[in-house]
Parts: sequence; C-alpha cells; structure tokens
Amino acid sequence: MTIPRPLLWLALGGIVLAVGWLLVEPNVGRAEWEITAESPRVVGDALDAFAYAGGDPVRPVAGSATARVSPGDAEGIVRVTVESDEPAAPLSLRDSTVAGRSWELLARIDDSSDFWIDTSIGGDTGLGEGRLPETAVRIAGQARFDLIVDGNRRRIGLSGLWSVADAVRRDDGSIRQRGLIFTPLLRDQSGFSDPSRLELTLLLYKDGPGSNVLLHLVFFDVTIERSPADPSPPPN
Repeated sequence: MTIPRPLLWLALGGIVLAVGWLLVEPNVGRAEWEITAESPRVVGDALDAFAYAGGDPVRPVAGSATARVSPGDAEGIVRVTVESDEPAAPLSLRDSTVAGRSWELLARIDDSSDFWIDTSIGGDTGLGEGRLPETAVRIAGQARFDLIVDGNRRRIGLSGLWSVADAVRRDDGSIRQRGLIFTPLLRDQSGFSDPSRLELTLLLYKDGPGSNVLLHLVFFDVTIERSPADPSPPPN
C-alpha cells in the first residue's frame, strides 16, 4: 500500500518534533528542586505589561508549570503550558508577532543560566524585575525559552525570568497594600508581598530583564515538591 505523500511528511514531521524534544529536555534525575504550579493568569495587555491595579488585564487561563532544577550542577528544565479556550481571546505576545490558543514554553537549564536562592529580588535590589515590588524568593533564575504555539515552534531562545517567591498579587490580580496600588515611583516599596503564599512568575522579554515585556504569567497555586531544605520526595 502506498502512503500518500502529505501523510508521509506529516508522520516524518511528528518524528522530528518528538526527537527534538528528547534532545532539548535533559535527564536531571533527582533534581535538587522540584516545583509544580497551577492556576495561571495572563497579566497585562498591549498597553500595560504589569497591570498593578488588577482587574480585566489579569485574566485566568488553563495551564500548569513544572520546574526541575539542580543549580549546583547547572542543569534542569522549566516547562510552562497555558491555553485560552473560546470565547476568550487567544493568547498573544505583546508585540503581536505571535498569537494562538495553546502555548508551551520550555527552558533548558545549563551553565549559561543564572540563579538566585533565598534572597530578595525586584524593587531596588538590582536583581530580577525592578518594575515589580521587592519580594523574597525561594528560587529564581534567568533562562532562554522556546515557544511552541498550537503545535508549531514559533520562537527560539526568548529571554526569560522565572521566580518562585512570596506572592505580590492579590486575589483580584492587583498589587496593593491597605488600598494603595503599587507603582515603581513609590518612595517606600516595602510591604507589598505576602509571605504566607507563593507565586510562580514568568516574564519573557524582548531584550532581557528591564526591556519590553513580551509575556507575563503568574501561577497562583505553587507547591515545592522537593528542595535542599526538604530533599525527600512527596508521599505517593
């Protein structure tokens, strides 16, 4: 039986894509840090990347995130998936170069990746994103992310900043304290983080931290499955 040429090319494309993922995703074995996150929200719109006041520009989507990293060995993986179902608007980069409904972001951690552990980032710390308030991180880092949209690899090597830190977003998506909405112009930028709850934040940039933001995601439910402080795997 002769296989139609279009089907043959489709099958070959699937094999190439599967092999590509195997090459990209490292085998990190028993990672020092294993983190899962759910309840993602897309933050911002074409005019405002940070949406400090929350509301409609901070919209929930379906998705999850995992991070399995060993900073000491400079290896690991950070994977994020988000999906926007109709009738909601499709997801898009803020420069309008990419749009689609099903997104996957994958970063391979290697010796070119930067890490910060048990420190403060944001605000005036000089680490992380200075346009967000200072917060205490468990672990954070910079890495290069590949973007797959609706099954097609659309961008390679996007500059990304990811962090697992004390939450700065309230339930309504705002960054505020006692009614005061955060702005980087505030003289006193302390007190906006909540040490009782963690967030996983991912920012993609055009030219690295401090430049134009292409995508801003915040995961509201975070679980640290394993860390150097608690190296045991979670119970089955």
